[in-house]
Amino acid sequence: MFESLRKWVSGLNLFPCPVCRSGDGGGRNRFCTECEREMHPIEGLRCRGCGGELDTALALCSECLAGEARPWIGAAAVYEYRDLTRRLIHRFKFFNHPELARSFGIPAAERMRREENFRADVVVPVPLHITRYYLRSFNQAALFGGVVAHELGIPLCHALKRTRRTRHQAKLKREARKTNPRGVFAVADPGAIKGKCVLLVDDVFTTGATLASAARTLLDAGAGPVFVLTAARTPRY
Repeated sequence: MFESLRKWVSGLNLFPCPVCRSGDGGGRNRFCTECEREMHPIEGLRCRGCGGELDTALALCSECLAGEARPWIGAAAVYEYRDLTRRLIHRFKFFNHPELARSFGIPAAERMRREENFRADVVVPVPLHITRYYLRSFNQAALFGGVVAHELGIPLCHALKRTRRTRHQAKLKREARKTNPRGVFAVADPGAIKGKCVLLVDDVFTTGATLASAARTLLDAGAGPVFVLTAARTPRY
């Protein structure tokens, strides 16, 4: 009887795709196959510097080769930040839809399971400044990272804090984005990350300046190697 009830409940599609509201969400508020196809998943070879599509015969894409050395050992991104993905991340961050953390976090964790030689002791989200946190009521990177940590079975560690508020990265030109987040992070509890391999998570990778500042802060405080994971990567074009 209980098995029949379980099958009946699973057939109700209580947690459909959060985009179309009718596709199969796998019982976990996942994107359905049809909608995810429209989100431009990053497939094939990926750049180790940014997690985006690889356009060279080397381990780094042309943009990462032309820029400063990344302070992490590898990076992964799940989708290209355009079209439907861009709209969904905006809905997640700016229009109070924290439930989308699960929708983005589950495929991100699956992506990390396929990463060769990947390991992490803790998941560390990029923090918001306290004023921006209270305006938004949640930190999207922390919610996203919490799902990833749960799926991978490793702890979520709020090791980083912002020491000052910066201008919103999305409102700045490319060159200004590189300098805007420098020196804004500190480690709240160095003992929590000392000697540990860190999976540093954020929602979007654009220039990588914010993630680089956060990664260097962790490394300076004694963290082991850092690996970066984002839900999306801004396309080079």
